This record gives sequence, C-alpha cells and structure tokens, in this order.
Amino acid sequence: MDIEKFQNLHLQVPSPIEEIFDPLWTEQNIRILVKRDDLIHPIISGNKWRKLKEYIHLAQETPEYSLLSFGGAYSNHLYSLAYTGYMVGLHTIGIIRGEELNITSNPYLHQMSQWGMNLIFISRSSYKNKEIPKEISHQKYILIPEGGYSDVGLKGMKTLADELNYDIHADYLITAIGTGTTGLGLSQYISTKIIGILTLNNLDEIHEHMHEHSIKPENIELNSAYIFDKYAKNHEILTDFCIEFEQKHQIKIELIYTGRMFYGLYDLLKKKYFESGSTLVALHTGGIKLTD
Repeated sequence: MDIEKFQNLHLQVPSPIEEIFDPLWTEQNIRILVKRDDLIHPIISGNKWRKLKEYIHLAQETPEYSLLSFGGAYSNHLYSLAYTGYMVGLHTIGIIRGEELNITSNPYLHQMSQWGMNLIFISRSSYKNKEIPKEISHQKYILIPEGGYSDVGLKGMKTLADELNYDIHADYLITAIGTGTTGLGLSQYISTKIIGILTLNNLDEIHEHMHEHSIKPENIELNSAYIFDKYAKNHEILTDFCIEFEQKHQIKIELIYTGRMFYGLYDLLKKKYFESGSTLVALHTGGIKLTD
C-alpha cells in the first residue's frame, strides 16, 4: 500500500488540538493547548509516525531494501516500525538488545514477529556499538538510527510544523526531548519559541546534534531540571503526577517522556515562567501502546 494512501485511510492527520484548563494557568491569563499527536493512531502515534514516514517513502522507492533499526525489548519505535512495515508491505528488521531474549519473551516481541519483522537478538555490548549481525550484513537495508534520529527523521517534523503553523499562533511550544529529533526538527521549521524538557542525561549529545545541523541556541531552550533520578521516591512523585493529570484532563501520559514534559510544564507555570496572555502548545508525542 502506498504510504500516502495508508495515511489517508488509517491515520488521524492532522492530529487534533485540545485546550486544557486549570486555575494554575487561567489565573495567569495563559492558555494551554495540547497537540494530540498521541491520537494519530493507537500503535504508530506521535513522533513515531512523524519520524518514520520519510523512511517509508525511501523504502517504497527502493523496495529491494529492508528497513532496519535498533531497540529494546519494549521499544515503541520498533513496534511502530513493525506494524507500519506490515501494513504497507515492506520488510523490516529489528535488532534487539539482549541475547537472552527471543520472540516469546514478551507480547510486544511476539506481535512484532507476527507482523513479519525479522527479530535478531544481540548482546548488550554489541548493541552499544550498534553492530550489524553477520547473518544480515550482506542484505540491502535502510538503517534507521535508534529512536529515529537522523537528517531523515528531522525532515519528518516538517508536516507537524506545517500543522502547528496553520492551526495555532502560539508563543511557546513545549515538547519532551529524548534523542532530540522532534524538538530540533521543529526548530528548523517554526518560529515559535520551543522549550525542550530533557528526559535523559544527554544534554551534551543534544548540543552536538544542534551543532551538526547548525541549530541556533535561541531557537530552542533546553531544560534538564525534570529528568528525575533512579530513586523510588522521585519516581513515586512522577507516577502520582501522571495519574492525577489523566484524572483531571482525561489525557493519558506515560512516565518516560510525556509525564516528565507535563510535570516540567506544571512546575514552570507554578514559578510564573511565562508572560501573562501567552498561548502555550504542549506536544503530546505519544508513547502509549494500544495494549498498555
């Protein structure tokens, strides 16, 4: 199936925009709009679709090539890739961290295998070096870096930027930062001030990515105050926040990305970081599997 036909038939693109309310910001005369990329599709939601689409285009132009990428045993990225490959008729390969695993180790790995993804399990040391196993080294493939970060992934943010530019005239855009693909990609296509809430201790890596793509620091503000650490107490705080947020706004978020992003946004609002009268867009980048 052609990728554009697949999008038109199965995906909700453009994704909807939903305003949320709370005395915390209404008393400051601030509006918060949530760009619901999590509603694009139950499986390939959010920035997963945005980052994959351009790779699917490339693969459909060269059908003799497989799409190959890396991920852990519960990777949303690989799960989305496997499903998309199945739906559009492309061969996919997933390199999985952990040689002790197999396709029956969890329901996600089993489902990816059912969708036709060739799963190959390698040691953690080999995974760290992103080694391509010998049994497939002779095959033709298009490599998608872990998490989708690349020039192609950054380009995939243009359609999201077009939607934001068309629908909303916002003063700030708030997004979670993992590999940086979403935030850095958007910074090349929109003039809105972007605040990236880091979810990993990888600030140096993000700065390197910015240098690679000549992204000026004034185009995106990186905030590393809400990464949280490994201590249970802090994770209990974040877990409680995610539960309370869903109860209040009927929007599901998860601990790794959107939970940290919204927690950071709430904290910045408590500190009166934003000017009165501002309109903020919080980007919900998905991450919630259908089976969660």
